[in-house]
Amino acid sequence: MHTNSYNVYIDEAGDEGFKFECSLGRGSSKFFILAAIIVKQELDQKLASTVNDLKKILKYQEKDILSPLHFYKMSHEKRKVCVNQLKQFKDFTIISVVFQKERLKEPLKVKSVLYNYACKILLEKVSIFLKANNAKANFIFEHRRNTHYDELETYMRKTIDCEQYVISIKPLTKSQSKCLQLADIIASSTYQAFEPNQYDGDVEPVYYMKFSDNIFVYNTRF
Repeated sequence: MHTNSYNVYIDEAGDEGFKFECSLGRGSSKFFILAAIIVKQELDQKLASTVNDLKKILKYQEKDILSPLHFYKMSHEKRKVCVNQLKQFKDFTIISVVFQKERLKEPLKVKSVLYNYACKILLEKVSIFLKANNAKANFIFEHRRNTHYDELETYMRKTIDCEQYVISIKPLTKSQSKCLQLADIIASSTYQAFEPNQYDGDVEPVYYMKFSDNIFVYNTRF
């Protein structure tokens, strides 16, 4: 019998295209990231309140208060605020999967195939975390217009032995879920640590490394 219940919020960063160009900042992204922020159900609302705190600190105007946070649109100073404020909450775990797309084999070089495969790998990793914590979870994905979530759920349940760990799988928009806005911070922070910038090809790992204590570490290899 499972004694703990979690919510798992999942968002992506980067794109699923494969039109790479030599010039920095042009063409498809070199990396695709899928990331999860995991929180106990009883702490979910407390974690969500972090978004309210962030909007106050960032001085959101009243007309923008309901607009979701978007990490990639922010300045470096605002990104630091988001990362530092979220880090203060402490009681969450993050798991990310990172794909260097230029190294992927042909069957994965299709948008829906890559996304579904990324979900499969992420769910496998989250299942290890849930098993270690004797838990089950609700999986909440950031809603994507062209993703058929019934098909995605069927695919994941067929390809992964995860039935004992999954309560539900559902999509929500960031406007519907504040915790998805925090998953965006995790996904985007991971992306910044891997994706070369458009100017000199440098990366920015400082955001992601702020969450080093929250990363789920295990020995299983995929």
